[in-house]
Amino acid sequence: MTLSQIRRRVNALKRKFAPELAILKLRHIAEAVADDWDLDEPLEPHDVIQRVAKAGFRLSTFMRLQHYLKDTQSQGEVPEPRRIVISLLPWASKDCYRGFFNRELPAPAR
Repeated sequence: MTLSQIRRRVNALKRKFAPELAILKLRHIAEAVADDWDLDEPLEPHDVIQRVAKAGFRLSTFMRLQHYLKDTQSQGEVPEPRRIVISLLPWASKDCYRGFFNRELPAPAR
């Protein structure tokens, strides 16, 4: 097998598992946000969106995330990682992706 064939296969797998990979990447970010959230000085929605954007996501749902974070802040609560991911990827609430929120997270790829 040549290097270009291996590359094509890897790229095909990335495309095939893109939804699952997106959920896992965003879940890592969401859990870090929840861990960093301080009820006395909560994170700014803009800072959270910057974290998501730096991870390579360009989403049309950033406003949904901003509203969720502001609502959470006004209620004096810590945001739930699952709700952060679902506010960014509404399709992630489908039953077929439920397991991605119930399992231990693998170590983030570097």
